[in-house]
Amino acid sequence: METLFKQVEVITSKYEKVDLVSGTKFNLFKILDITSDEVRLHTRLISDLLDPRGSHGQGSLFLSHFIKILKIEAFDHESATVYPEMSIGETTETTGGRIDIFIKDALNNSITIENKIYARDQENQLVRYYNHSPQNLFYLNLLGTDPTDKSKGKLKKDKDFKIISYRNQIICWLEICRKEAVELPLLREGISHYVNLLKTLVGQSRNKTMENEVRDLIVSSKENLKTTVKLNQTLTAAKIKLQWLFWKELMNKFESLEQYSICDNSKKVDWQKVRGYYEKSKNRDIYYGLWLKIFEKDDITIYYGIEIEKDIYYGFTIERNGDEGISELEEFAAYRDVIKEINSDYESTPYWLGFKYPEVRLNFKDFNSEAIFNLCDKQVLSENVDSIVNESINDIQSFLKRLEQI
Repeated sequence: METLFKQVEVITSKYEKVDLVSGTKFNLFKILDITSDEVRLHTRLISDLLDPRGSHGQGSLFLSHFIKILKIEAFDHESATVYPEMSIGETTETTGGRIDIFIKDALNNSITIENKIYARDQENQLVRYYNHSPQNLFYLNLLGTDPTDKSKGKLKKDKDFKIISYRNQIICWLEICRKEAVELPLLREGISHYVNLLKTLVGQSRNKTMENEVRDLIVSSKENLKTTVKLNQTLTAAKIKLQWLFWKELMNKFESLEQYSICDNSKKVDWQKVRGYYEKSKNRDIYYGLWLKIFEKDDITIYYGIEIEKDIYYGFTIERNGDEGISELEEFAAYRDVIKEINSDYESTPYWLGFKYPEVRLNFKDFNSEAIFNLCDKQVLSENVDSIVNESINDIQSFLKRLEQI
């Protein structure tokens, strides 16, 4: 085992030195901690590059390459207008919502793009966008995975909509754009930063090359393989333990404040849910956490929740007679506005009046960040939990004070 560790250390040290020499680790989007922000980074940046009147100053050049890659016919890129985050009315079962990227030419041809990084699909989301404009509907995500039945309804893949991915079409398109911008250093380097970020998100970065070299080392001998299998089994147990310690610390902190009771509902975290998060490949509970009932009036109940999918996130949700998924209804706009005023980082979805991520992102799914590794230090774990609890309580109190004025 010691020999294997030393060999792995040699490989990782080699790649760390390459990163230092090349400056690969420096990435503006990582520094700004917006790597997975669908709206403020991915949608806006892609929209600007596609826009003939975008800040890049290259007219419809980038859009024309995009149209070719997606094999879109009968679209006049020179007369196109790009609408990021375009509202198409109040959300109903079959209409309305907010389209991530909508492109329209002078002949009323259109392109609709639903952009997914880590956010969950919404009820009838693709159905609603198809009903708005059935022409050239694309479902964009990191790896080209299918949308859920909840989103697509009875729509047929490749007939009613097409799937595109950052891993394939978007990175390919961006690399073409970068070549076109070779004599424009600021634009070229900006695109380079974005391409490097996307390659990290889809597993094409230098880290992947290092992983392949370590993989080859593991399968080079029977002893290395046996050792790795034993370590992998132990690592899963360690992941479960560390995430459970986080939730226990969080529960203890909230309970010690004695201000709000933790709801004992079906979504409440427990050891079995955390264990299943890592051990199950199907039927996993990936949406669980802690919930505080903070407001109740007539048939309406508002909760503050801390939940996990890949990352930890938290915010305000609303239910009517126990029914969820109603947060974006127009009648609750005043609640959403109040939450935005408290902190502009809060984002709304049908299931959240407003949710946000902690300042230190905690991705328990990928389990490969310094922020996660640092939780092994009990003091750091406690500091992270204190920050989440204090921020949550402050926002809850601000929200309740402003409710009195609604």
